[in-house]
Amino acid sequence: MKSLKIKVKPLSSFGTKFQSDTLFGQFCWIYGYLNGFKKLEEILENVNENRFIAFSDGFINDLLPKPIIEPYKFEGDELKNAKEYKKTEFIKSDFLMKNRLDLRDKNIFDNWLKCKINSVEKNTDKSVTITENVLKNSINRITGTTFDGQLYNSEETYFNTVNTSITYYVKYNETIINIEELKNIINLIGELGFGKDASTGKGRYKLEDGDSSIIEEPEELKYFDGANAFMTLSHGVPYDYNETESDCYVNYGKIITKFPKHGGFLSNGDYFKNPFVAYRPGSTFLIKNTENVRDIYGKALSNISRHGKNHIQGTFLMPFFIKI
Repeated sequence: MKSLKIKVKPLSSFGTKFQSDTLFGQFCWIYGYLNGFKKLEEILENVNENRFIAFSDGFINDLLPKPIIEPYKFEGDELKNAKEYKKTEFIKSDFLMKNRLDLRDKNIFDNWLKCKINSVEKNTDKSVTITENVLKNSINRITGTTFDGQLYNSEETYFNTVNTSITYYVKYNETIINIEELKNIINLIGELGFGKDASTGKGRYKLEDGDSSIIEEPEELKYFDGANAFMTLSHGVPYDYNETESDCYVNYGKIITKFPKHGGFLSNGDYFKNPFVAYRPGSTFLIKNTENVRDIYGKALSNISRHGKNHIQGTFLMPFFIKI
């Protein structure tokens, strides 16, 4: 598979979190509109074999998920920072790249503490995003009118500096989709809007510096000799242990129950899929066979929609290889 690192600049607030399975779904809908849904269904029928495309989540600026590995036992003065550190979700990507040959929670903590002290001293400890609750009315999808007494909160993410960018990673099967096709759809997602409320201007982005915002074969996705595990950069699902296709084993991780919805022309009708459980980015997995390393791990989910098995949830595990 070929790999890409893509940096985009947000142009509006986002009503949907920039997550891998949502990005996969939106990509497939646009691919279907451009090339015909018959062709898309043929590809998706064997998606766990052909693995035609996989995405990571989107990460702010130069951050990546903090690896979820064997936890360090805090002592003495370290305890006063332990709670905040445990809640930290992201760390600098350059630190991970330098230390993935021998990753330890103690080293991550020491680097996090150093960055925290430096940011306080330089008065740079400022968030680049703001999440706010927006009050909305429930809409009757039959009549197009609002329900009485049906107000609800919806989260929206706003980007509060001009220097903010979102980086995400893509792996694709070049025998099925070429890079020009891929770039076109990536641009269209930004123009049309990512996620919910795109019709009201939410979820807009653009490539930060045109084609130079796309890096081919980025170092972050390359395997290195001696790696025996990986950290997932996506919300993903591994094969079950009793499946012969099992390619990795959970080391440490955090899970989330997701309640997915259909997009495209199905978003106006019976739009809910079945819920499922996925591992969050940062979860770590041991590689089953280091002699046969895969480009991506895990599997895409089928049979979670009453509309048929070809409505796929893109839950591959995007690997950032590490040694633990």
